[in-house]
Amino acid sequence: MLNHPLLKNLNWIYFLGALILLIGSQFFLMQAHPLFGQLDIQQLALDSALSLVLLAILLIYVVNLLGFYKPHRYIFLYVISAALILTGIWEFALDLLLDFIYTIPADKALADQMFWYRFFFTSLIVAGTITISWLYYKNYELQAELERHKEGQSALADAELFKLRQQLQPHFLFNSLNSINALIGVDPPLASKMVLQLSEFFRGSLKREDKKFISLQEEIDYLKLYLEIEQVRFGHRLQTQLIIKPGCEKLMVPPLVLQPLMENAIKFGLYGTIGQVKIQLDASCDERMLYIRIENPFDPEGSGIRGTGFGLSSIRRRLYLLFERNDLLQTKVNEGLFVAELKLPIYHV
Repeated sequence: MLNHPLLKNLNWIYFLGALILLIGSQFFLMQAHPLFGQLDIQQLALDSALSLVLLAILLIYVVNLLGFYKPHRYIFLYVISAALILTGIWEFALDLLLDFIYTIPADKALADQMFWYRFFFTSLIVAGTITISWLYYKNYELQAELERHKEGQSALADAELFKLRQQLQPHFLFNSLNSINALIGVDPPLASKMVLQLSEFFRGSLKREDKKFISLQEEIDYLKLYLEIEQVRFGHRLQTQLIIKPGCEKLMVPPLVLQPLMENAIKFGLYGTIGQVKIQLDASCDERMLYIRIENPFDPEGSGIRGTGFGLSSIRRRLYLLFERNDLLQTKVNEGLFVAELKLPIYHV
């Protein structure tokens, strides 16, 4: 068995060492006993070695058996009955072998007086071995089940992350296609440029499908490509400023986490207005967290745009699946500005 306790981390060396120690201990105890000390030293040594080697074989059998069969009910009764039965078998086999060591009837009679001593202590050892082995294999099964559960949860989380990322992109795609359609008749070269930019944007998106994290610099570069497309749509009305604190560029972030936030800012900052709108992104970091703040002008009374909140809710869900935290994305309205504050732990780097 690959998960046999004696095969893990050279445990058989400790087992062998313990066996030798027990043989020596039994030998010296028997030699120091006023009755058994009268027996020949060689007989005592053979007796100790034979009885404990036979016991070792029995214990290995018990440990191996419990790897295949583990009782789930009446554990205490099982341990006691198994210990008594196995000890009785051991005692019977040992008694047959001792006939070859103690050939003189008087010595054999003296050795037979050890029967109950042997039976009592051997029963305790066998019972302890059964209990420890049962606990070991039970824990091994629980750990394996927990590992399978974690793998299943991880697979489900990965599938949900993929689904969320796939759901985000069609919103932007449909808007871009509508803009391209409008530009075809008015400005064909600009429409062609937007098609090329859109193609490059989605090509970069496909490259990131199998990555859970990319560097902040990669995400910013990808965001700039998105903003170039939006710049074609909105022209001079859209003004953006990206401020990245030096030293934060190499920190890892989930891919496509900034684009939905920026799309949300553009949607609520530009739609329903005719003037210029400035959207600003600030990124800073410390030893524990990466902080990203996106703010855009927002007039809850004047704007006729009402979203479903899918973009923000999907980001919150993605962050929870990745970091198991619900407080990493906060939004607020402050003095005519809509502010999205994103915190990303950097301990996963």
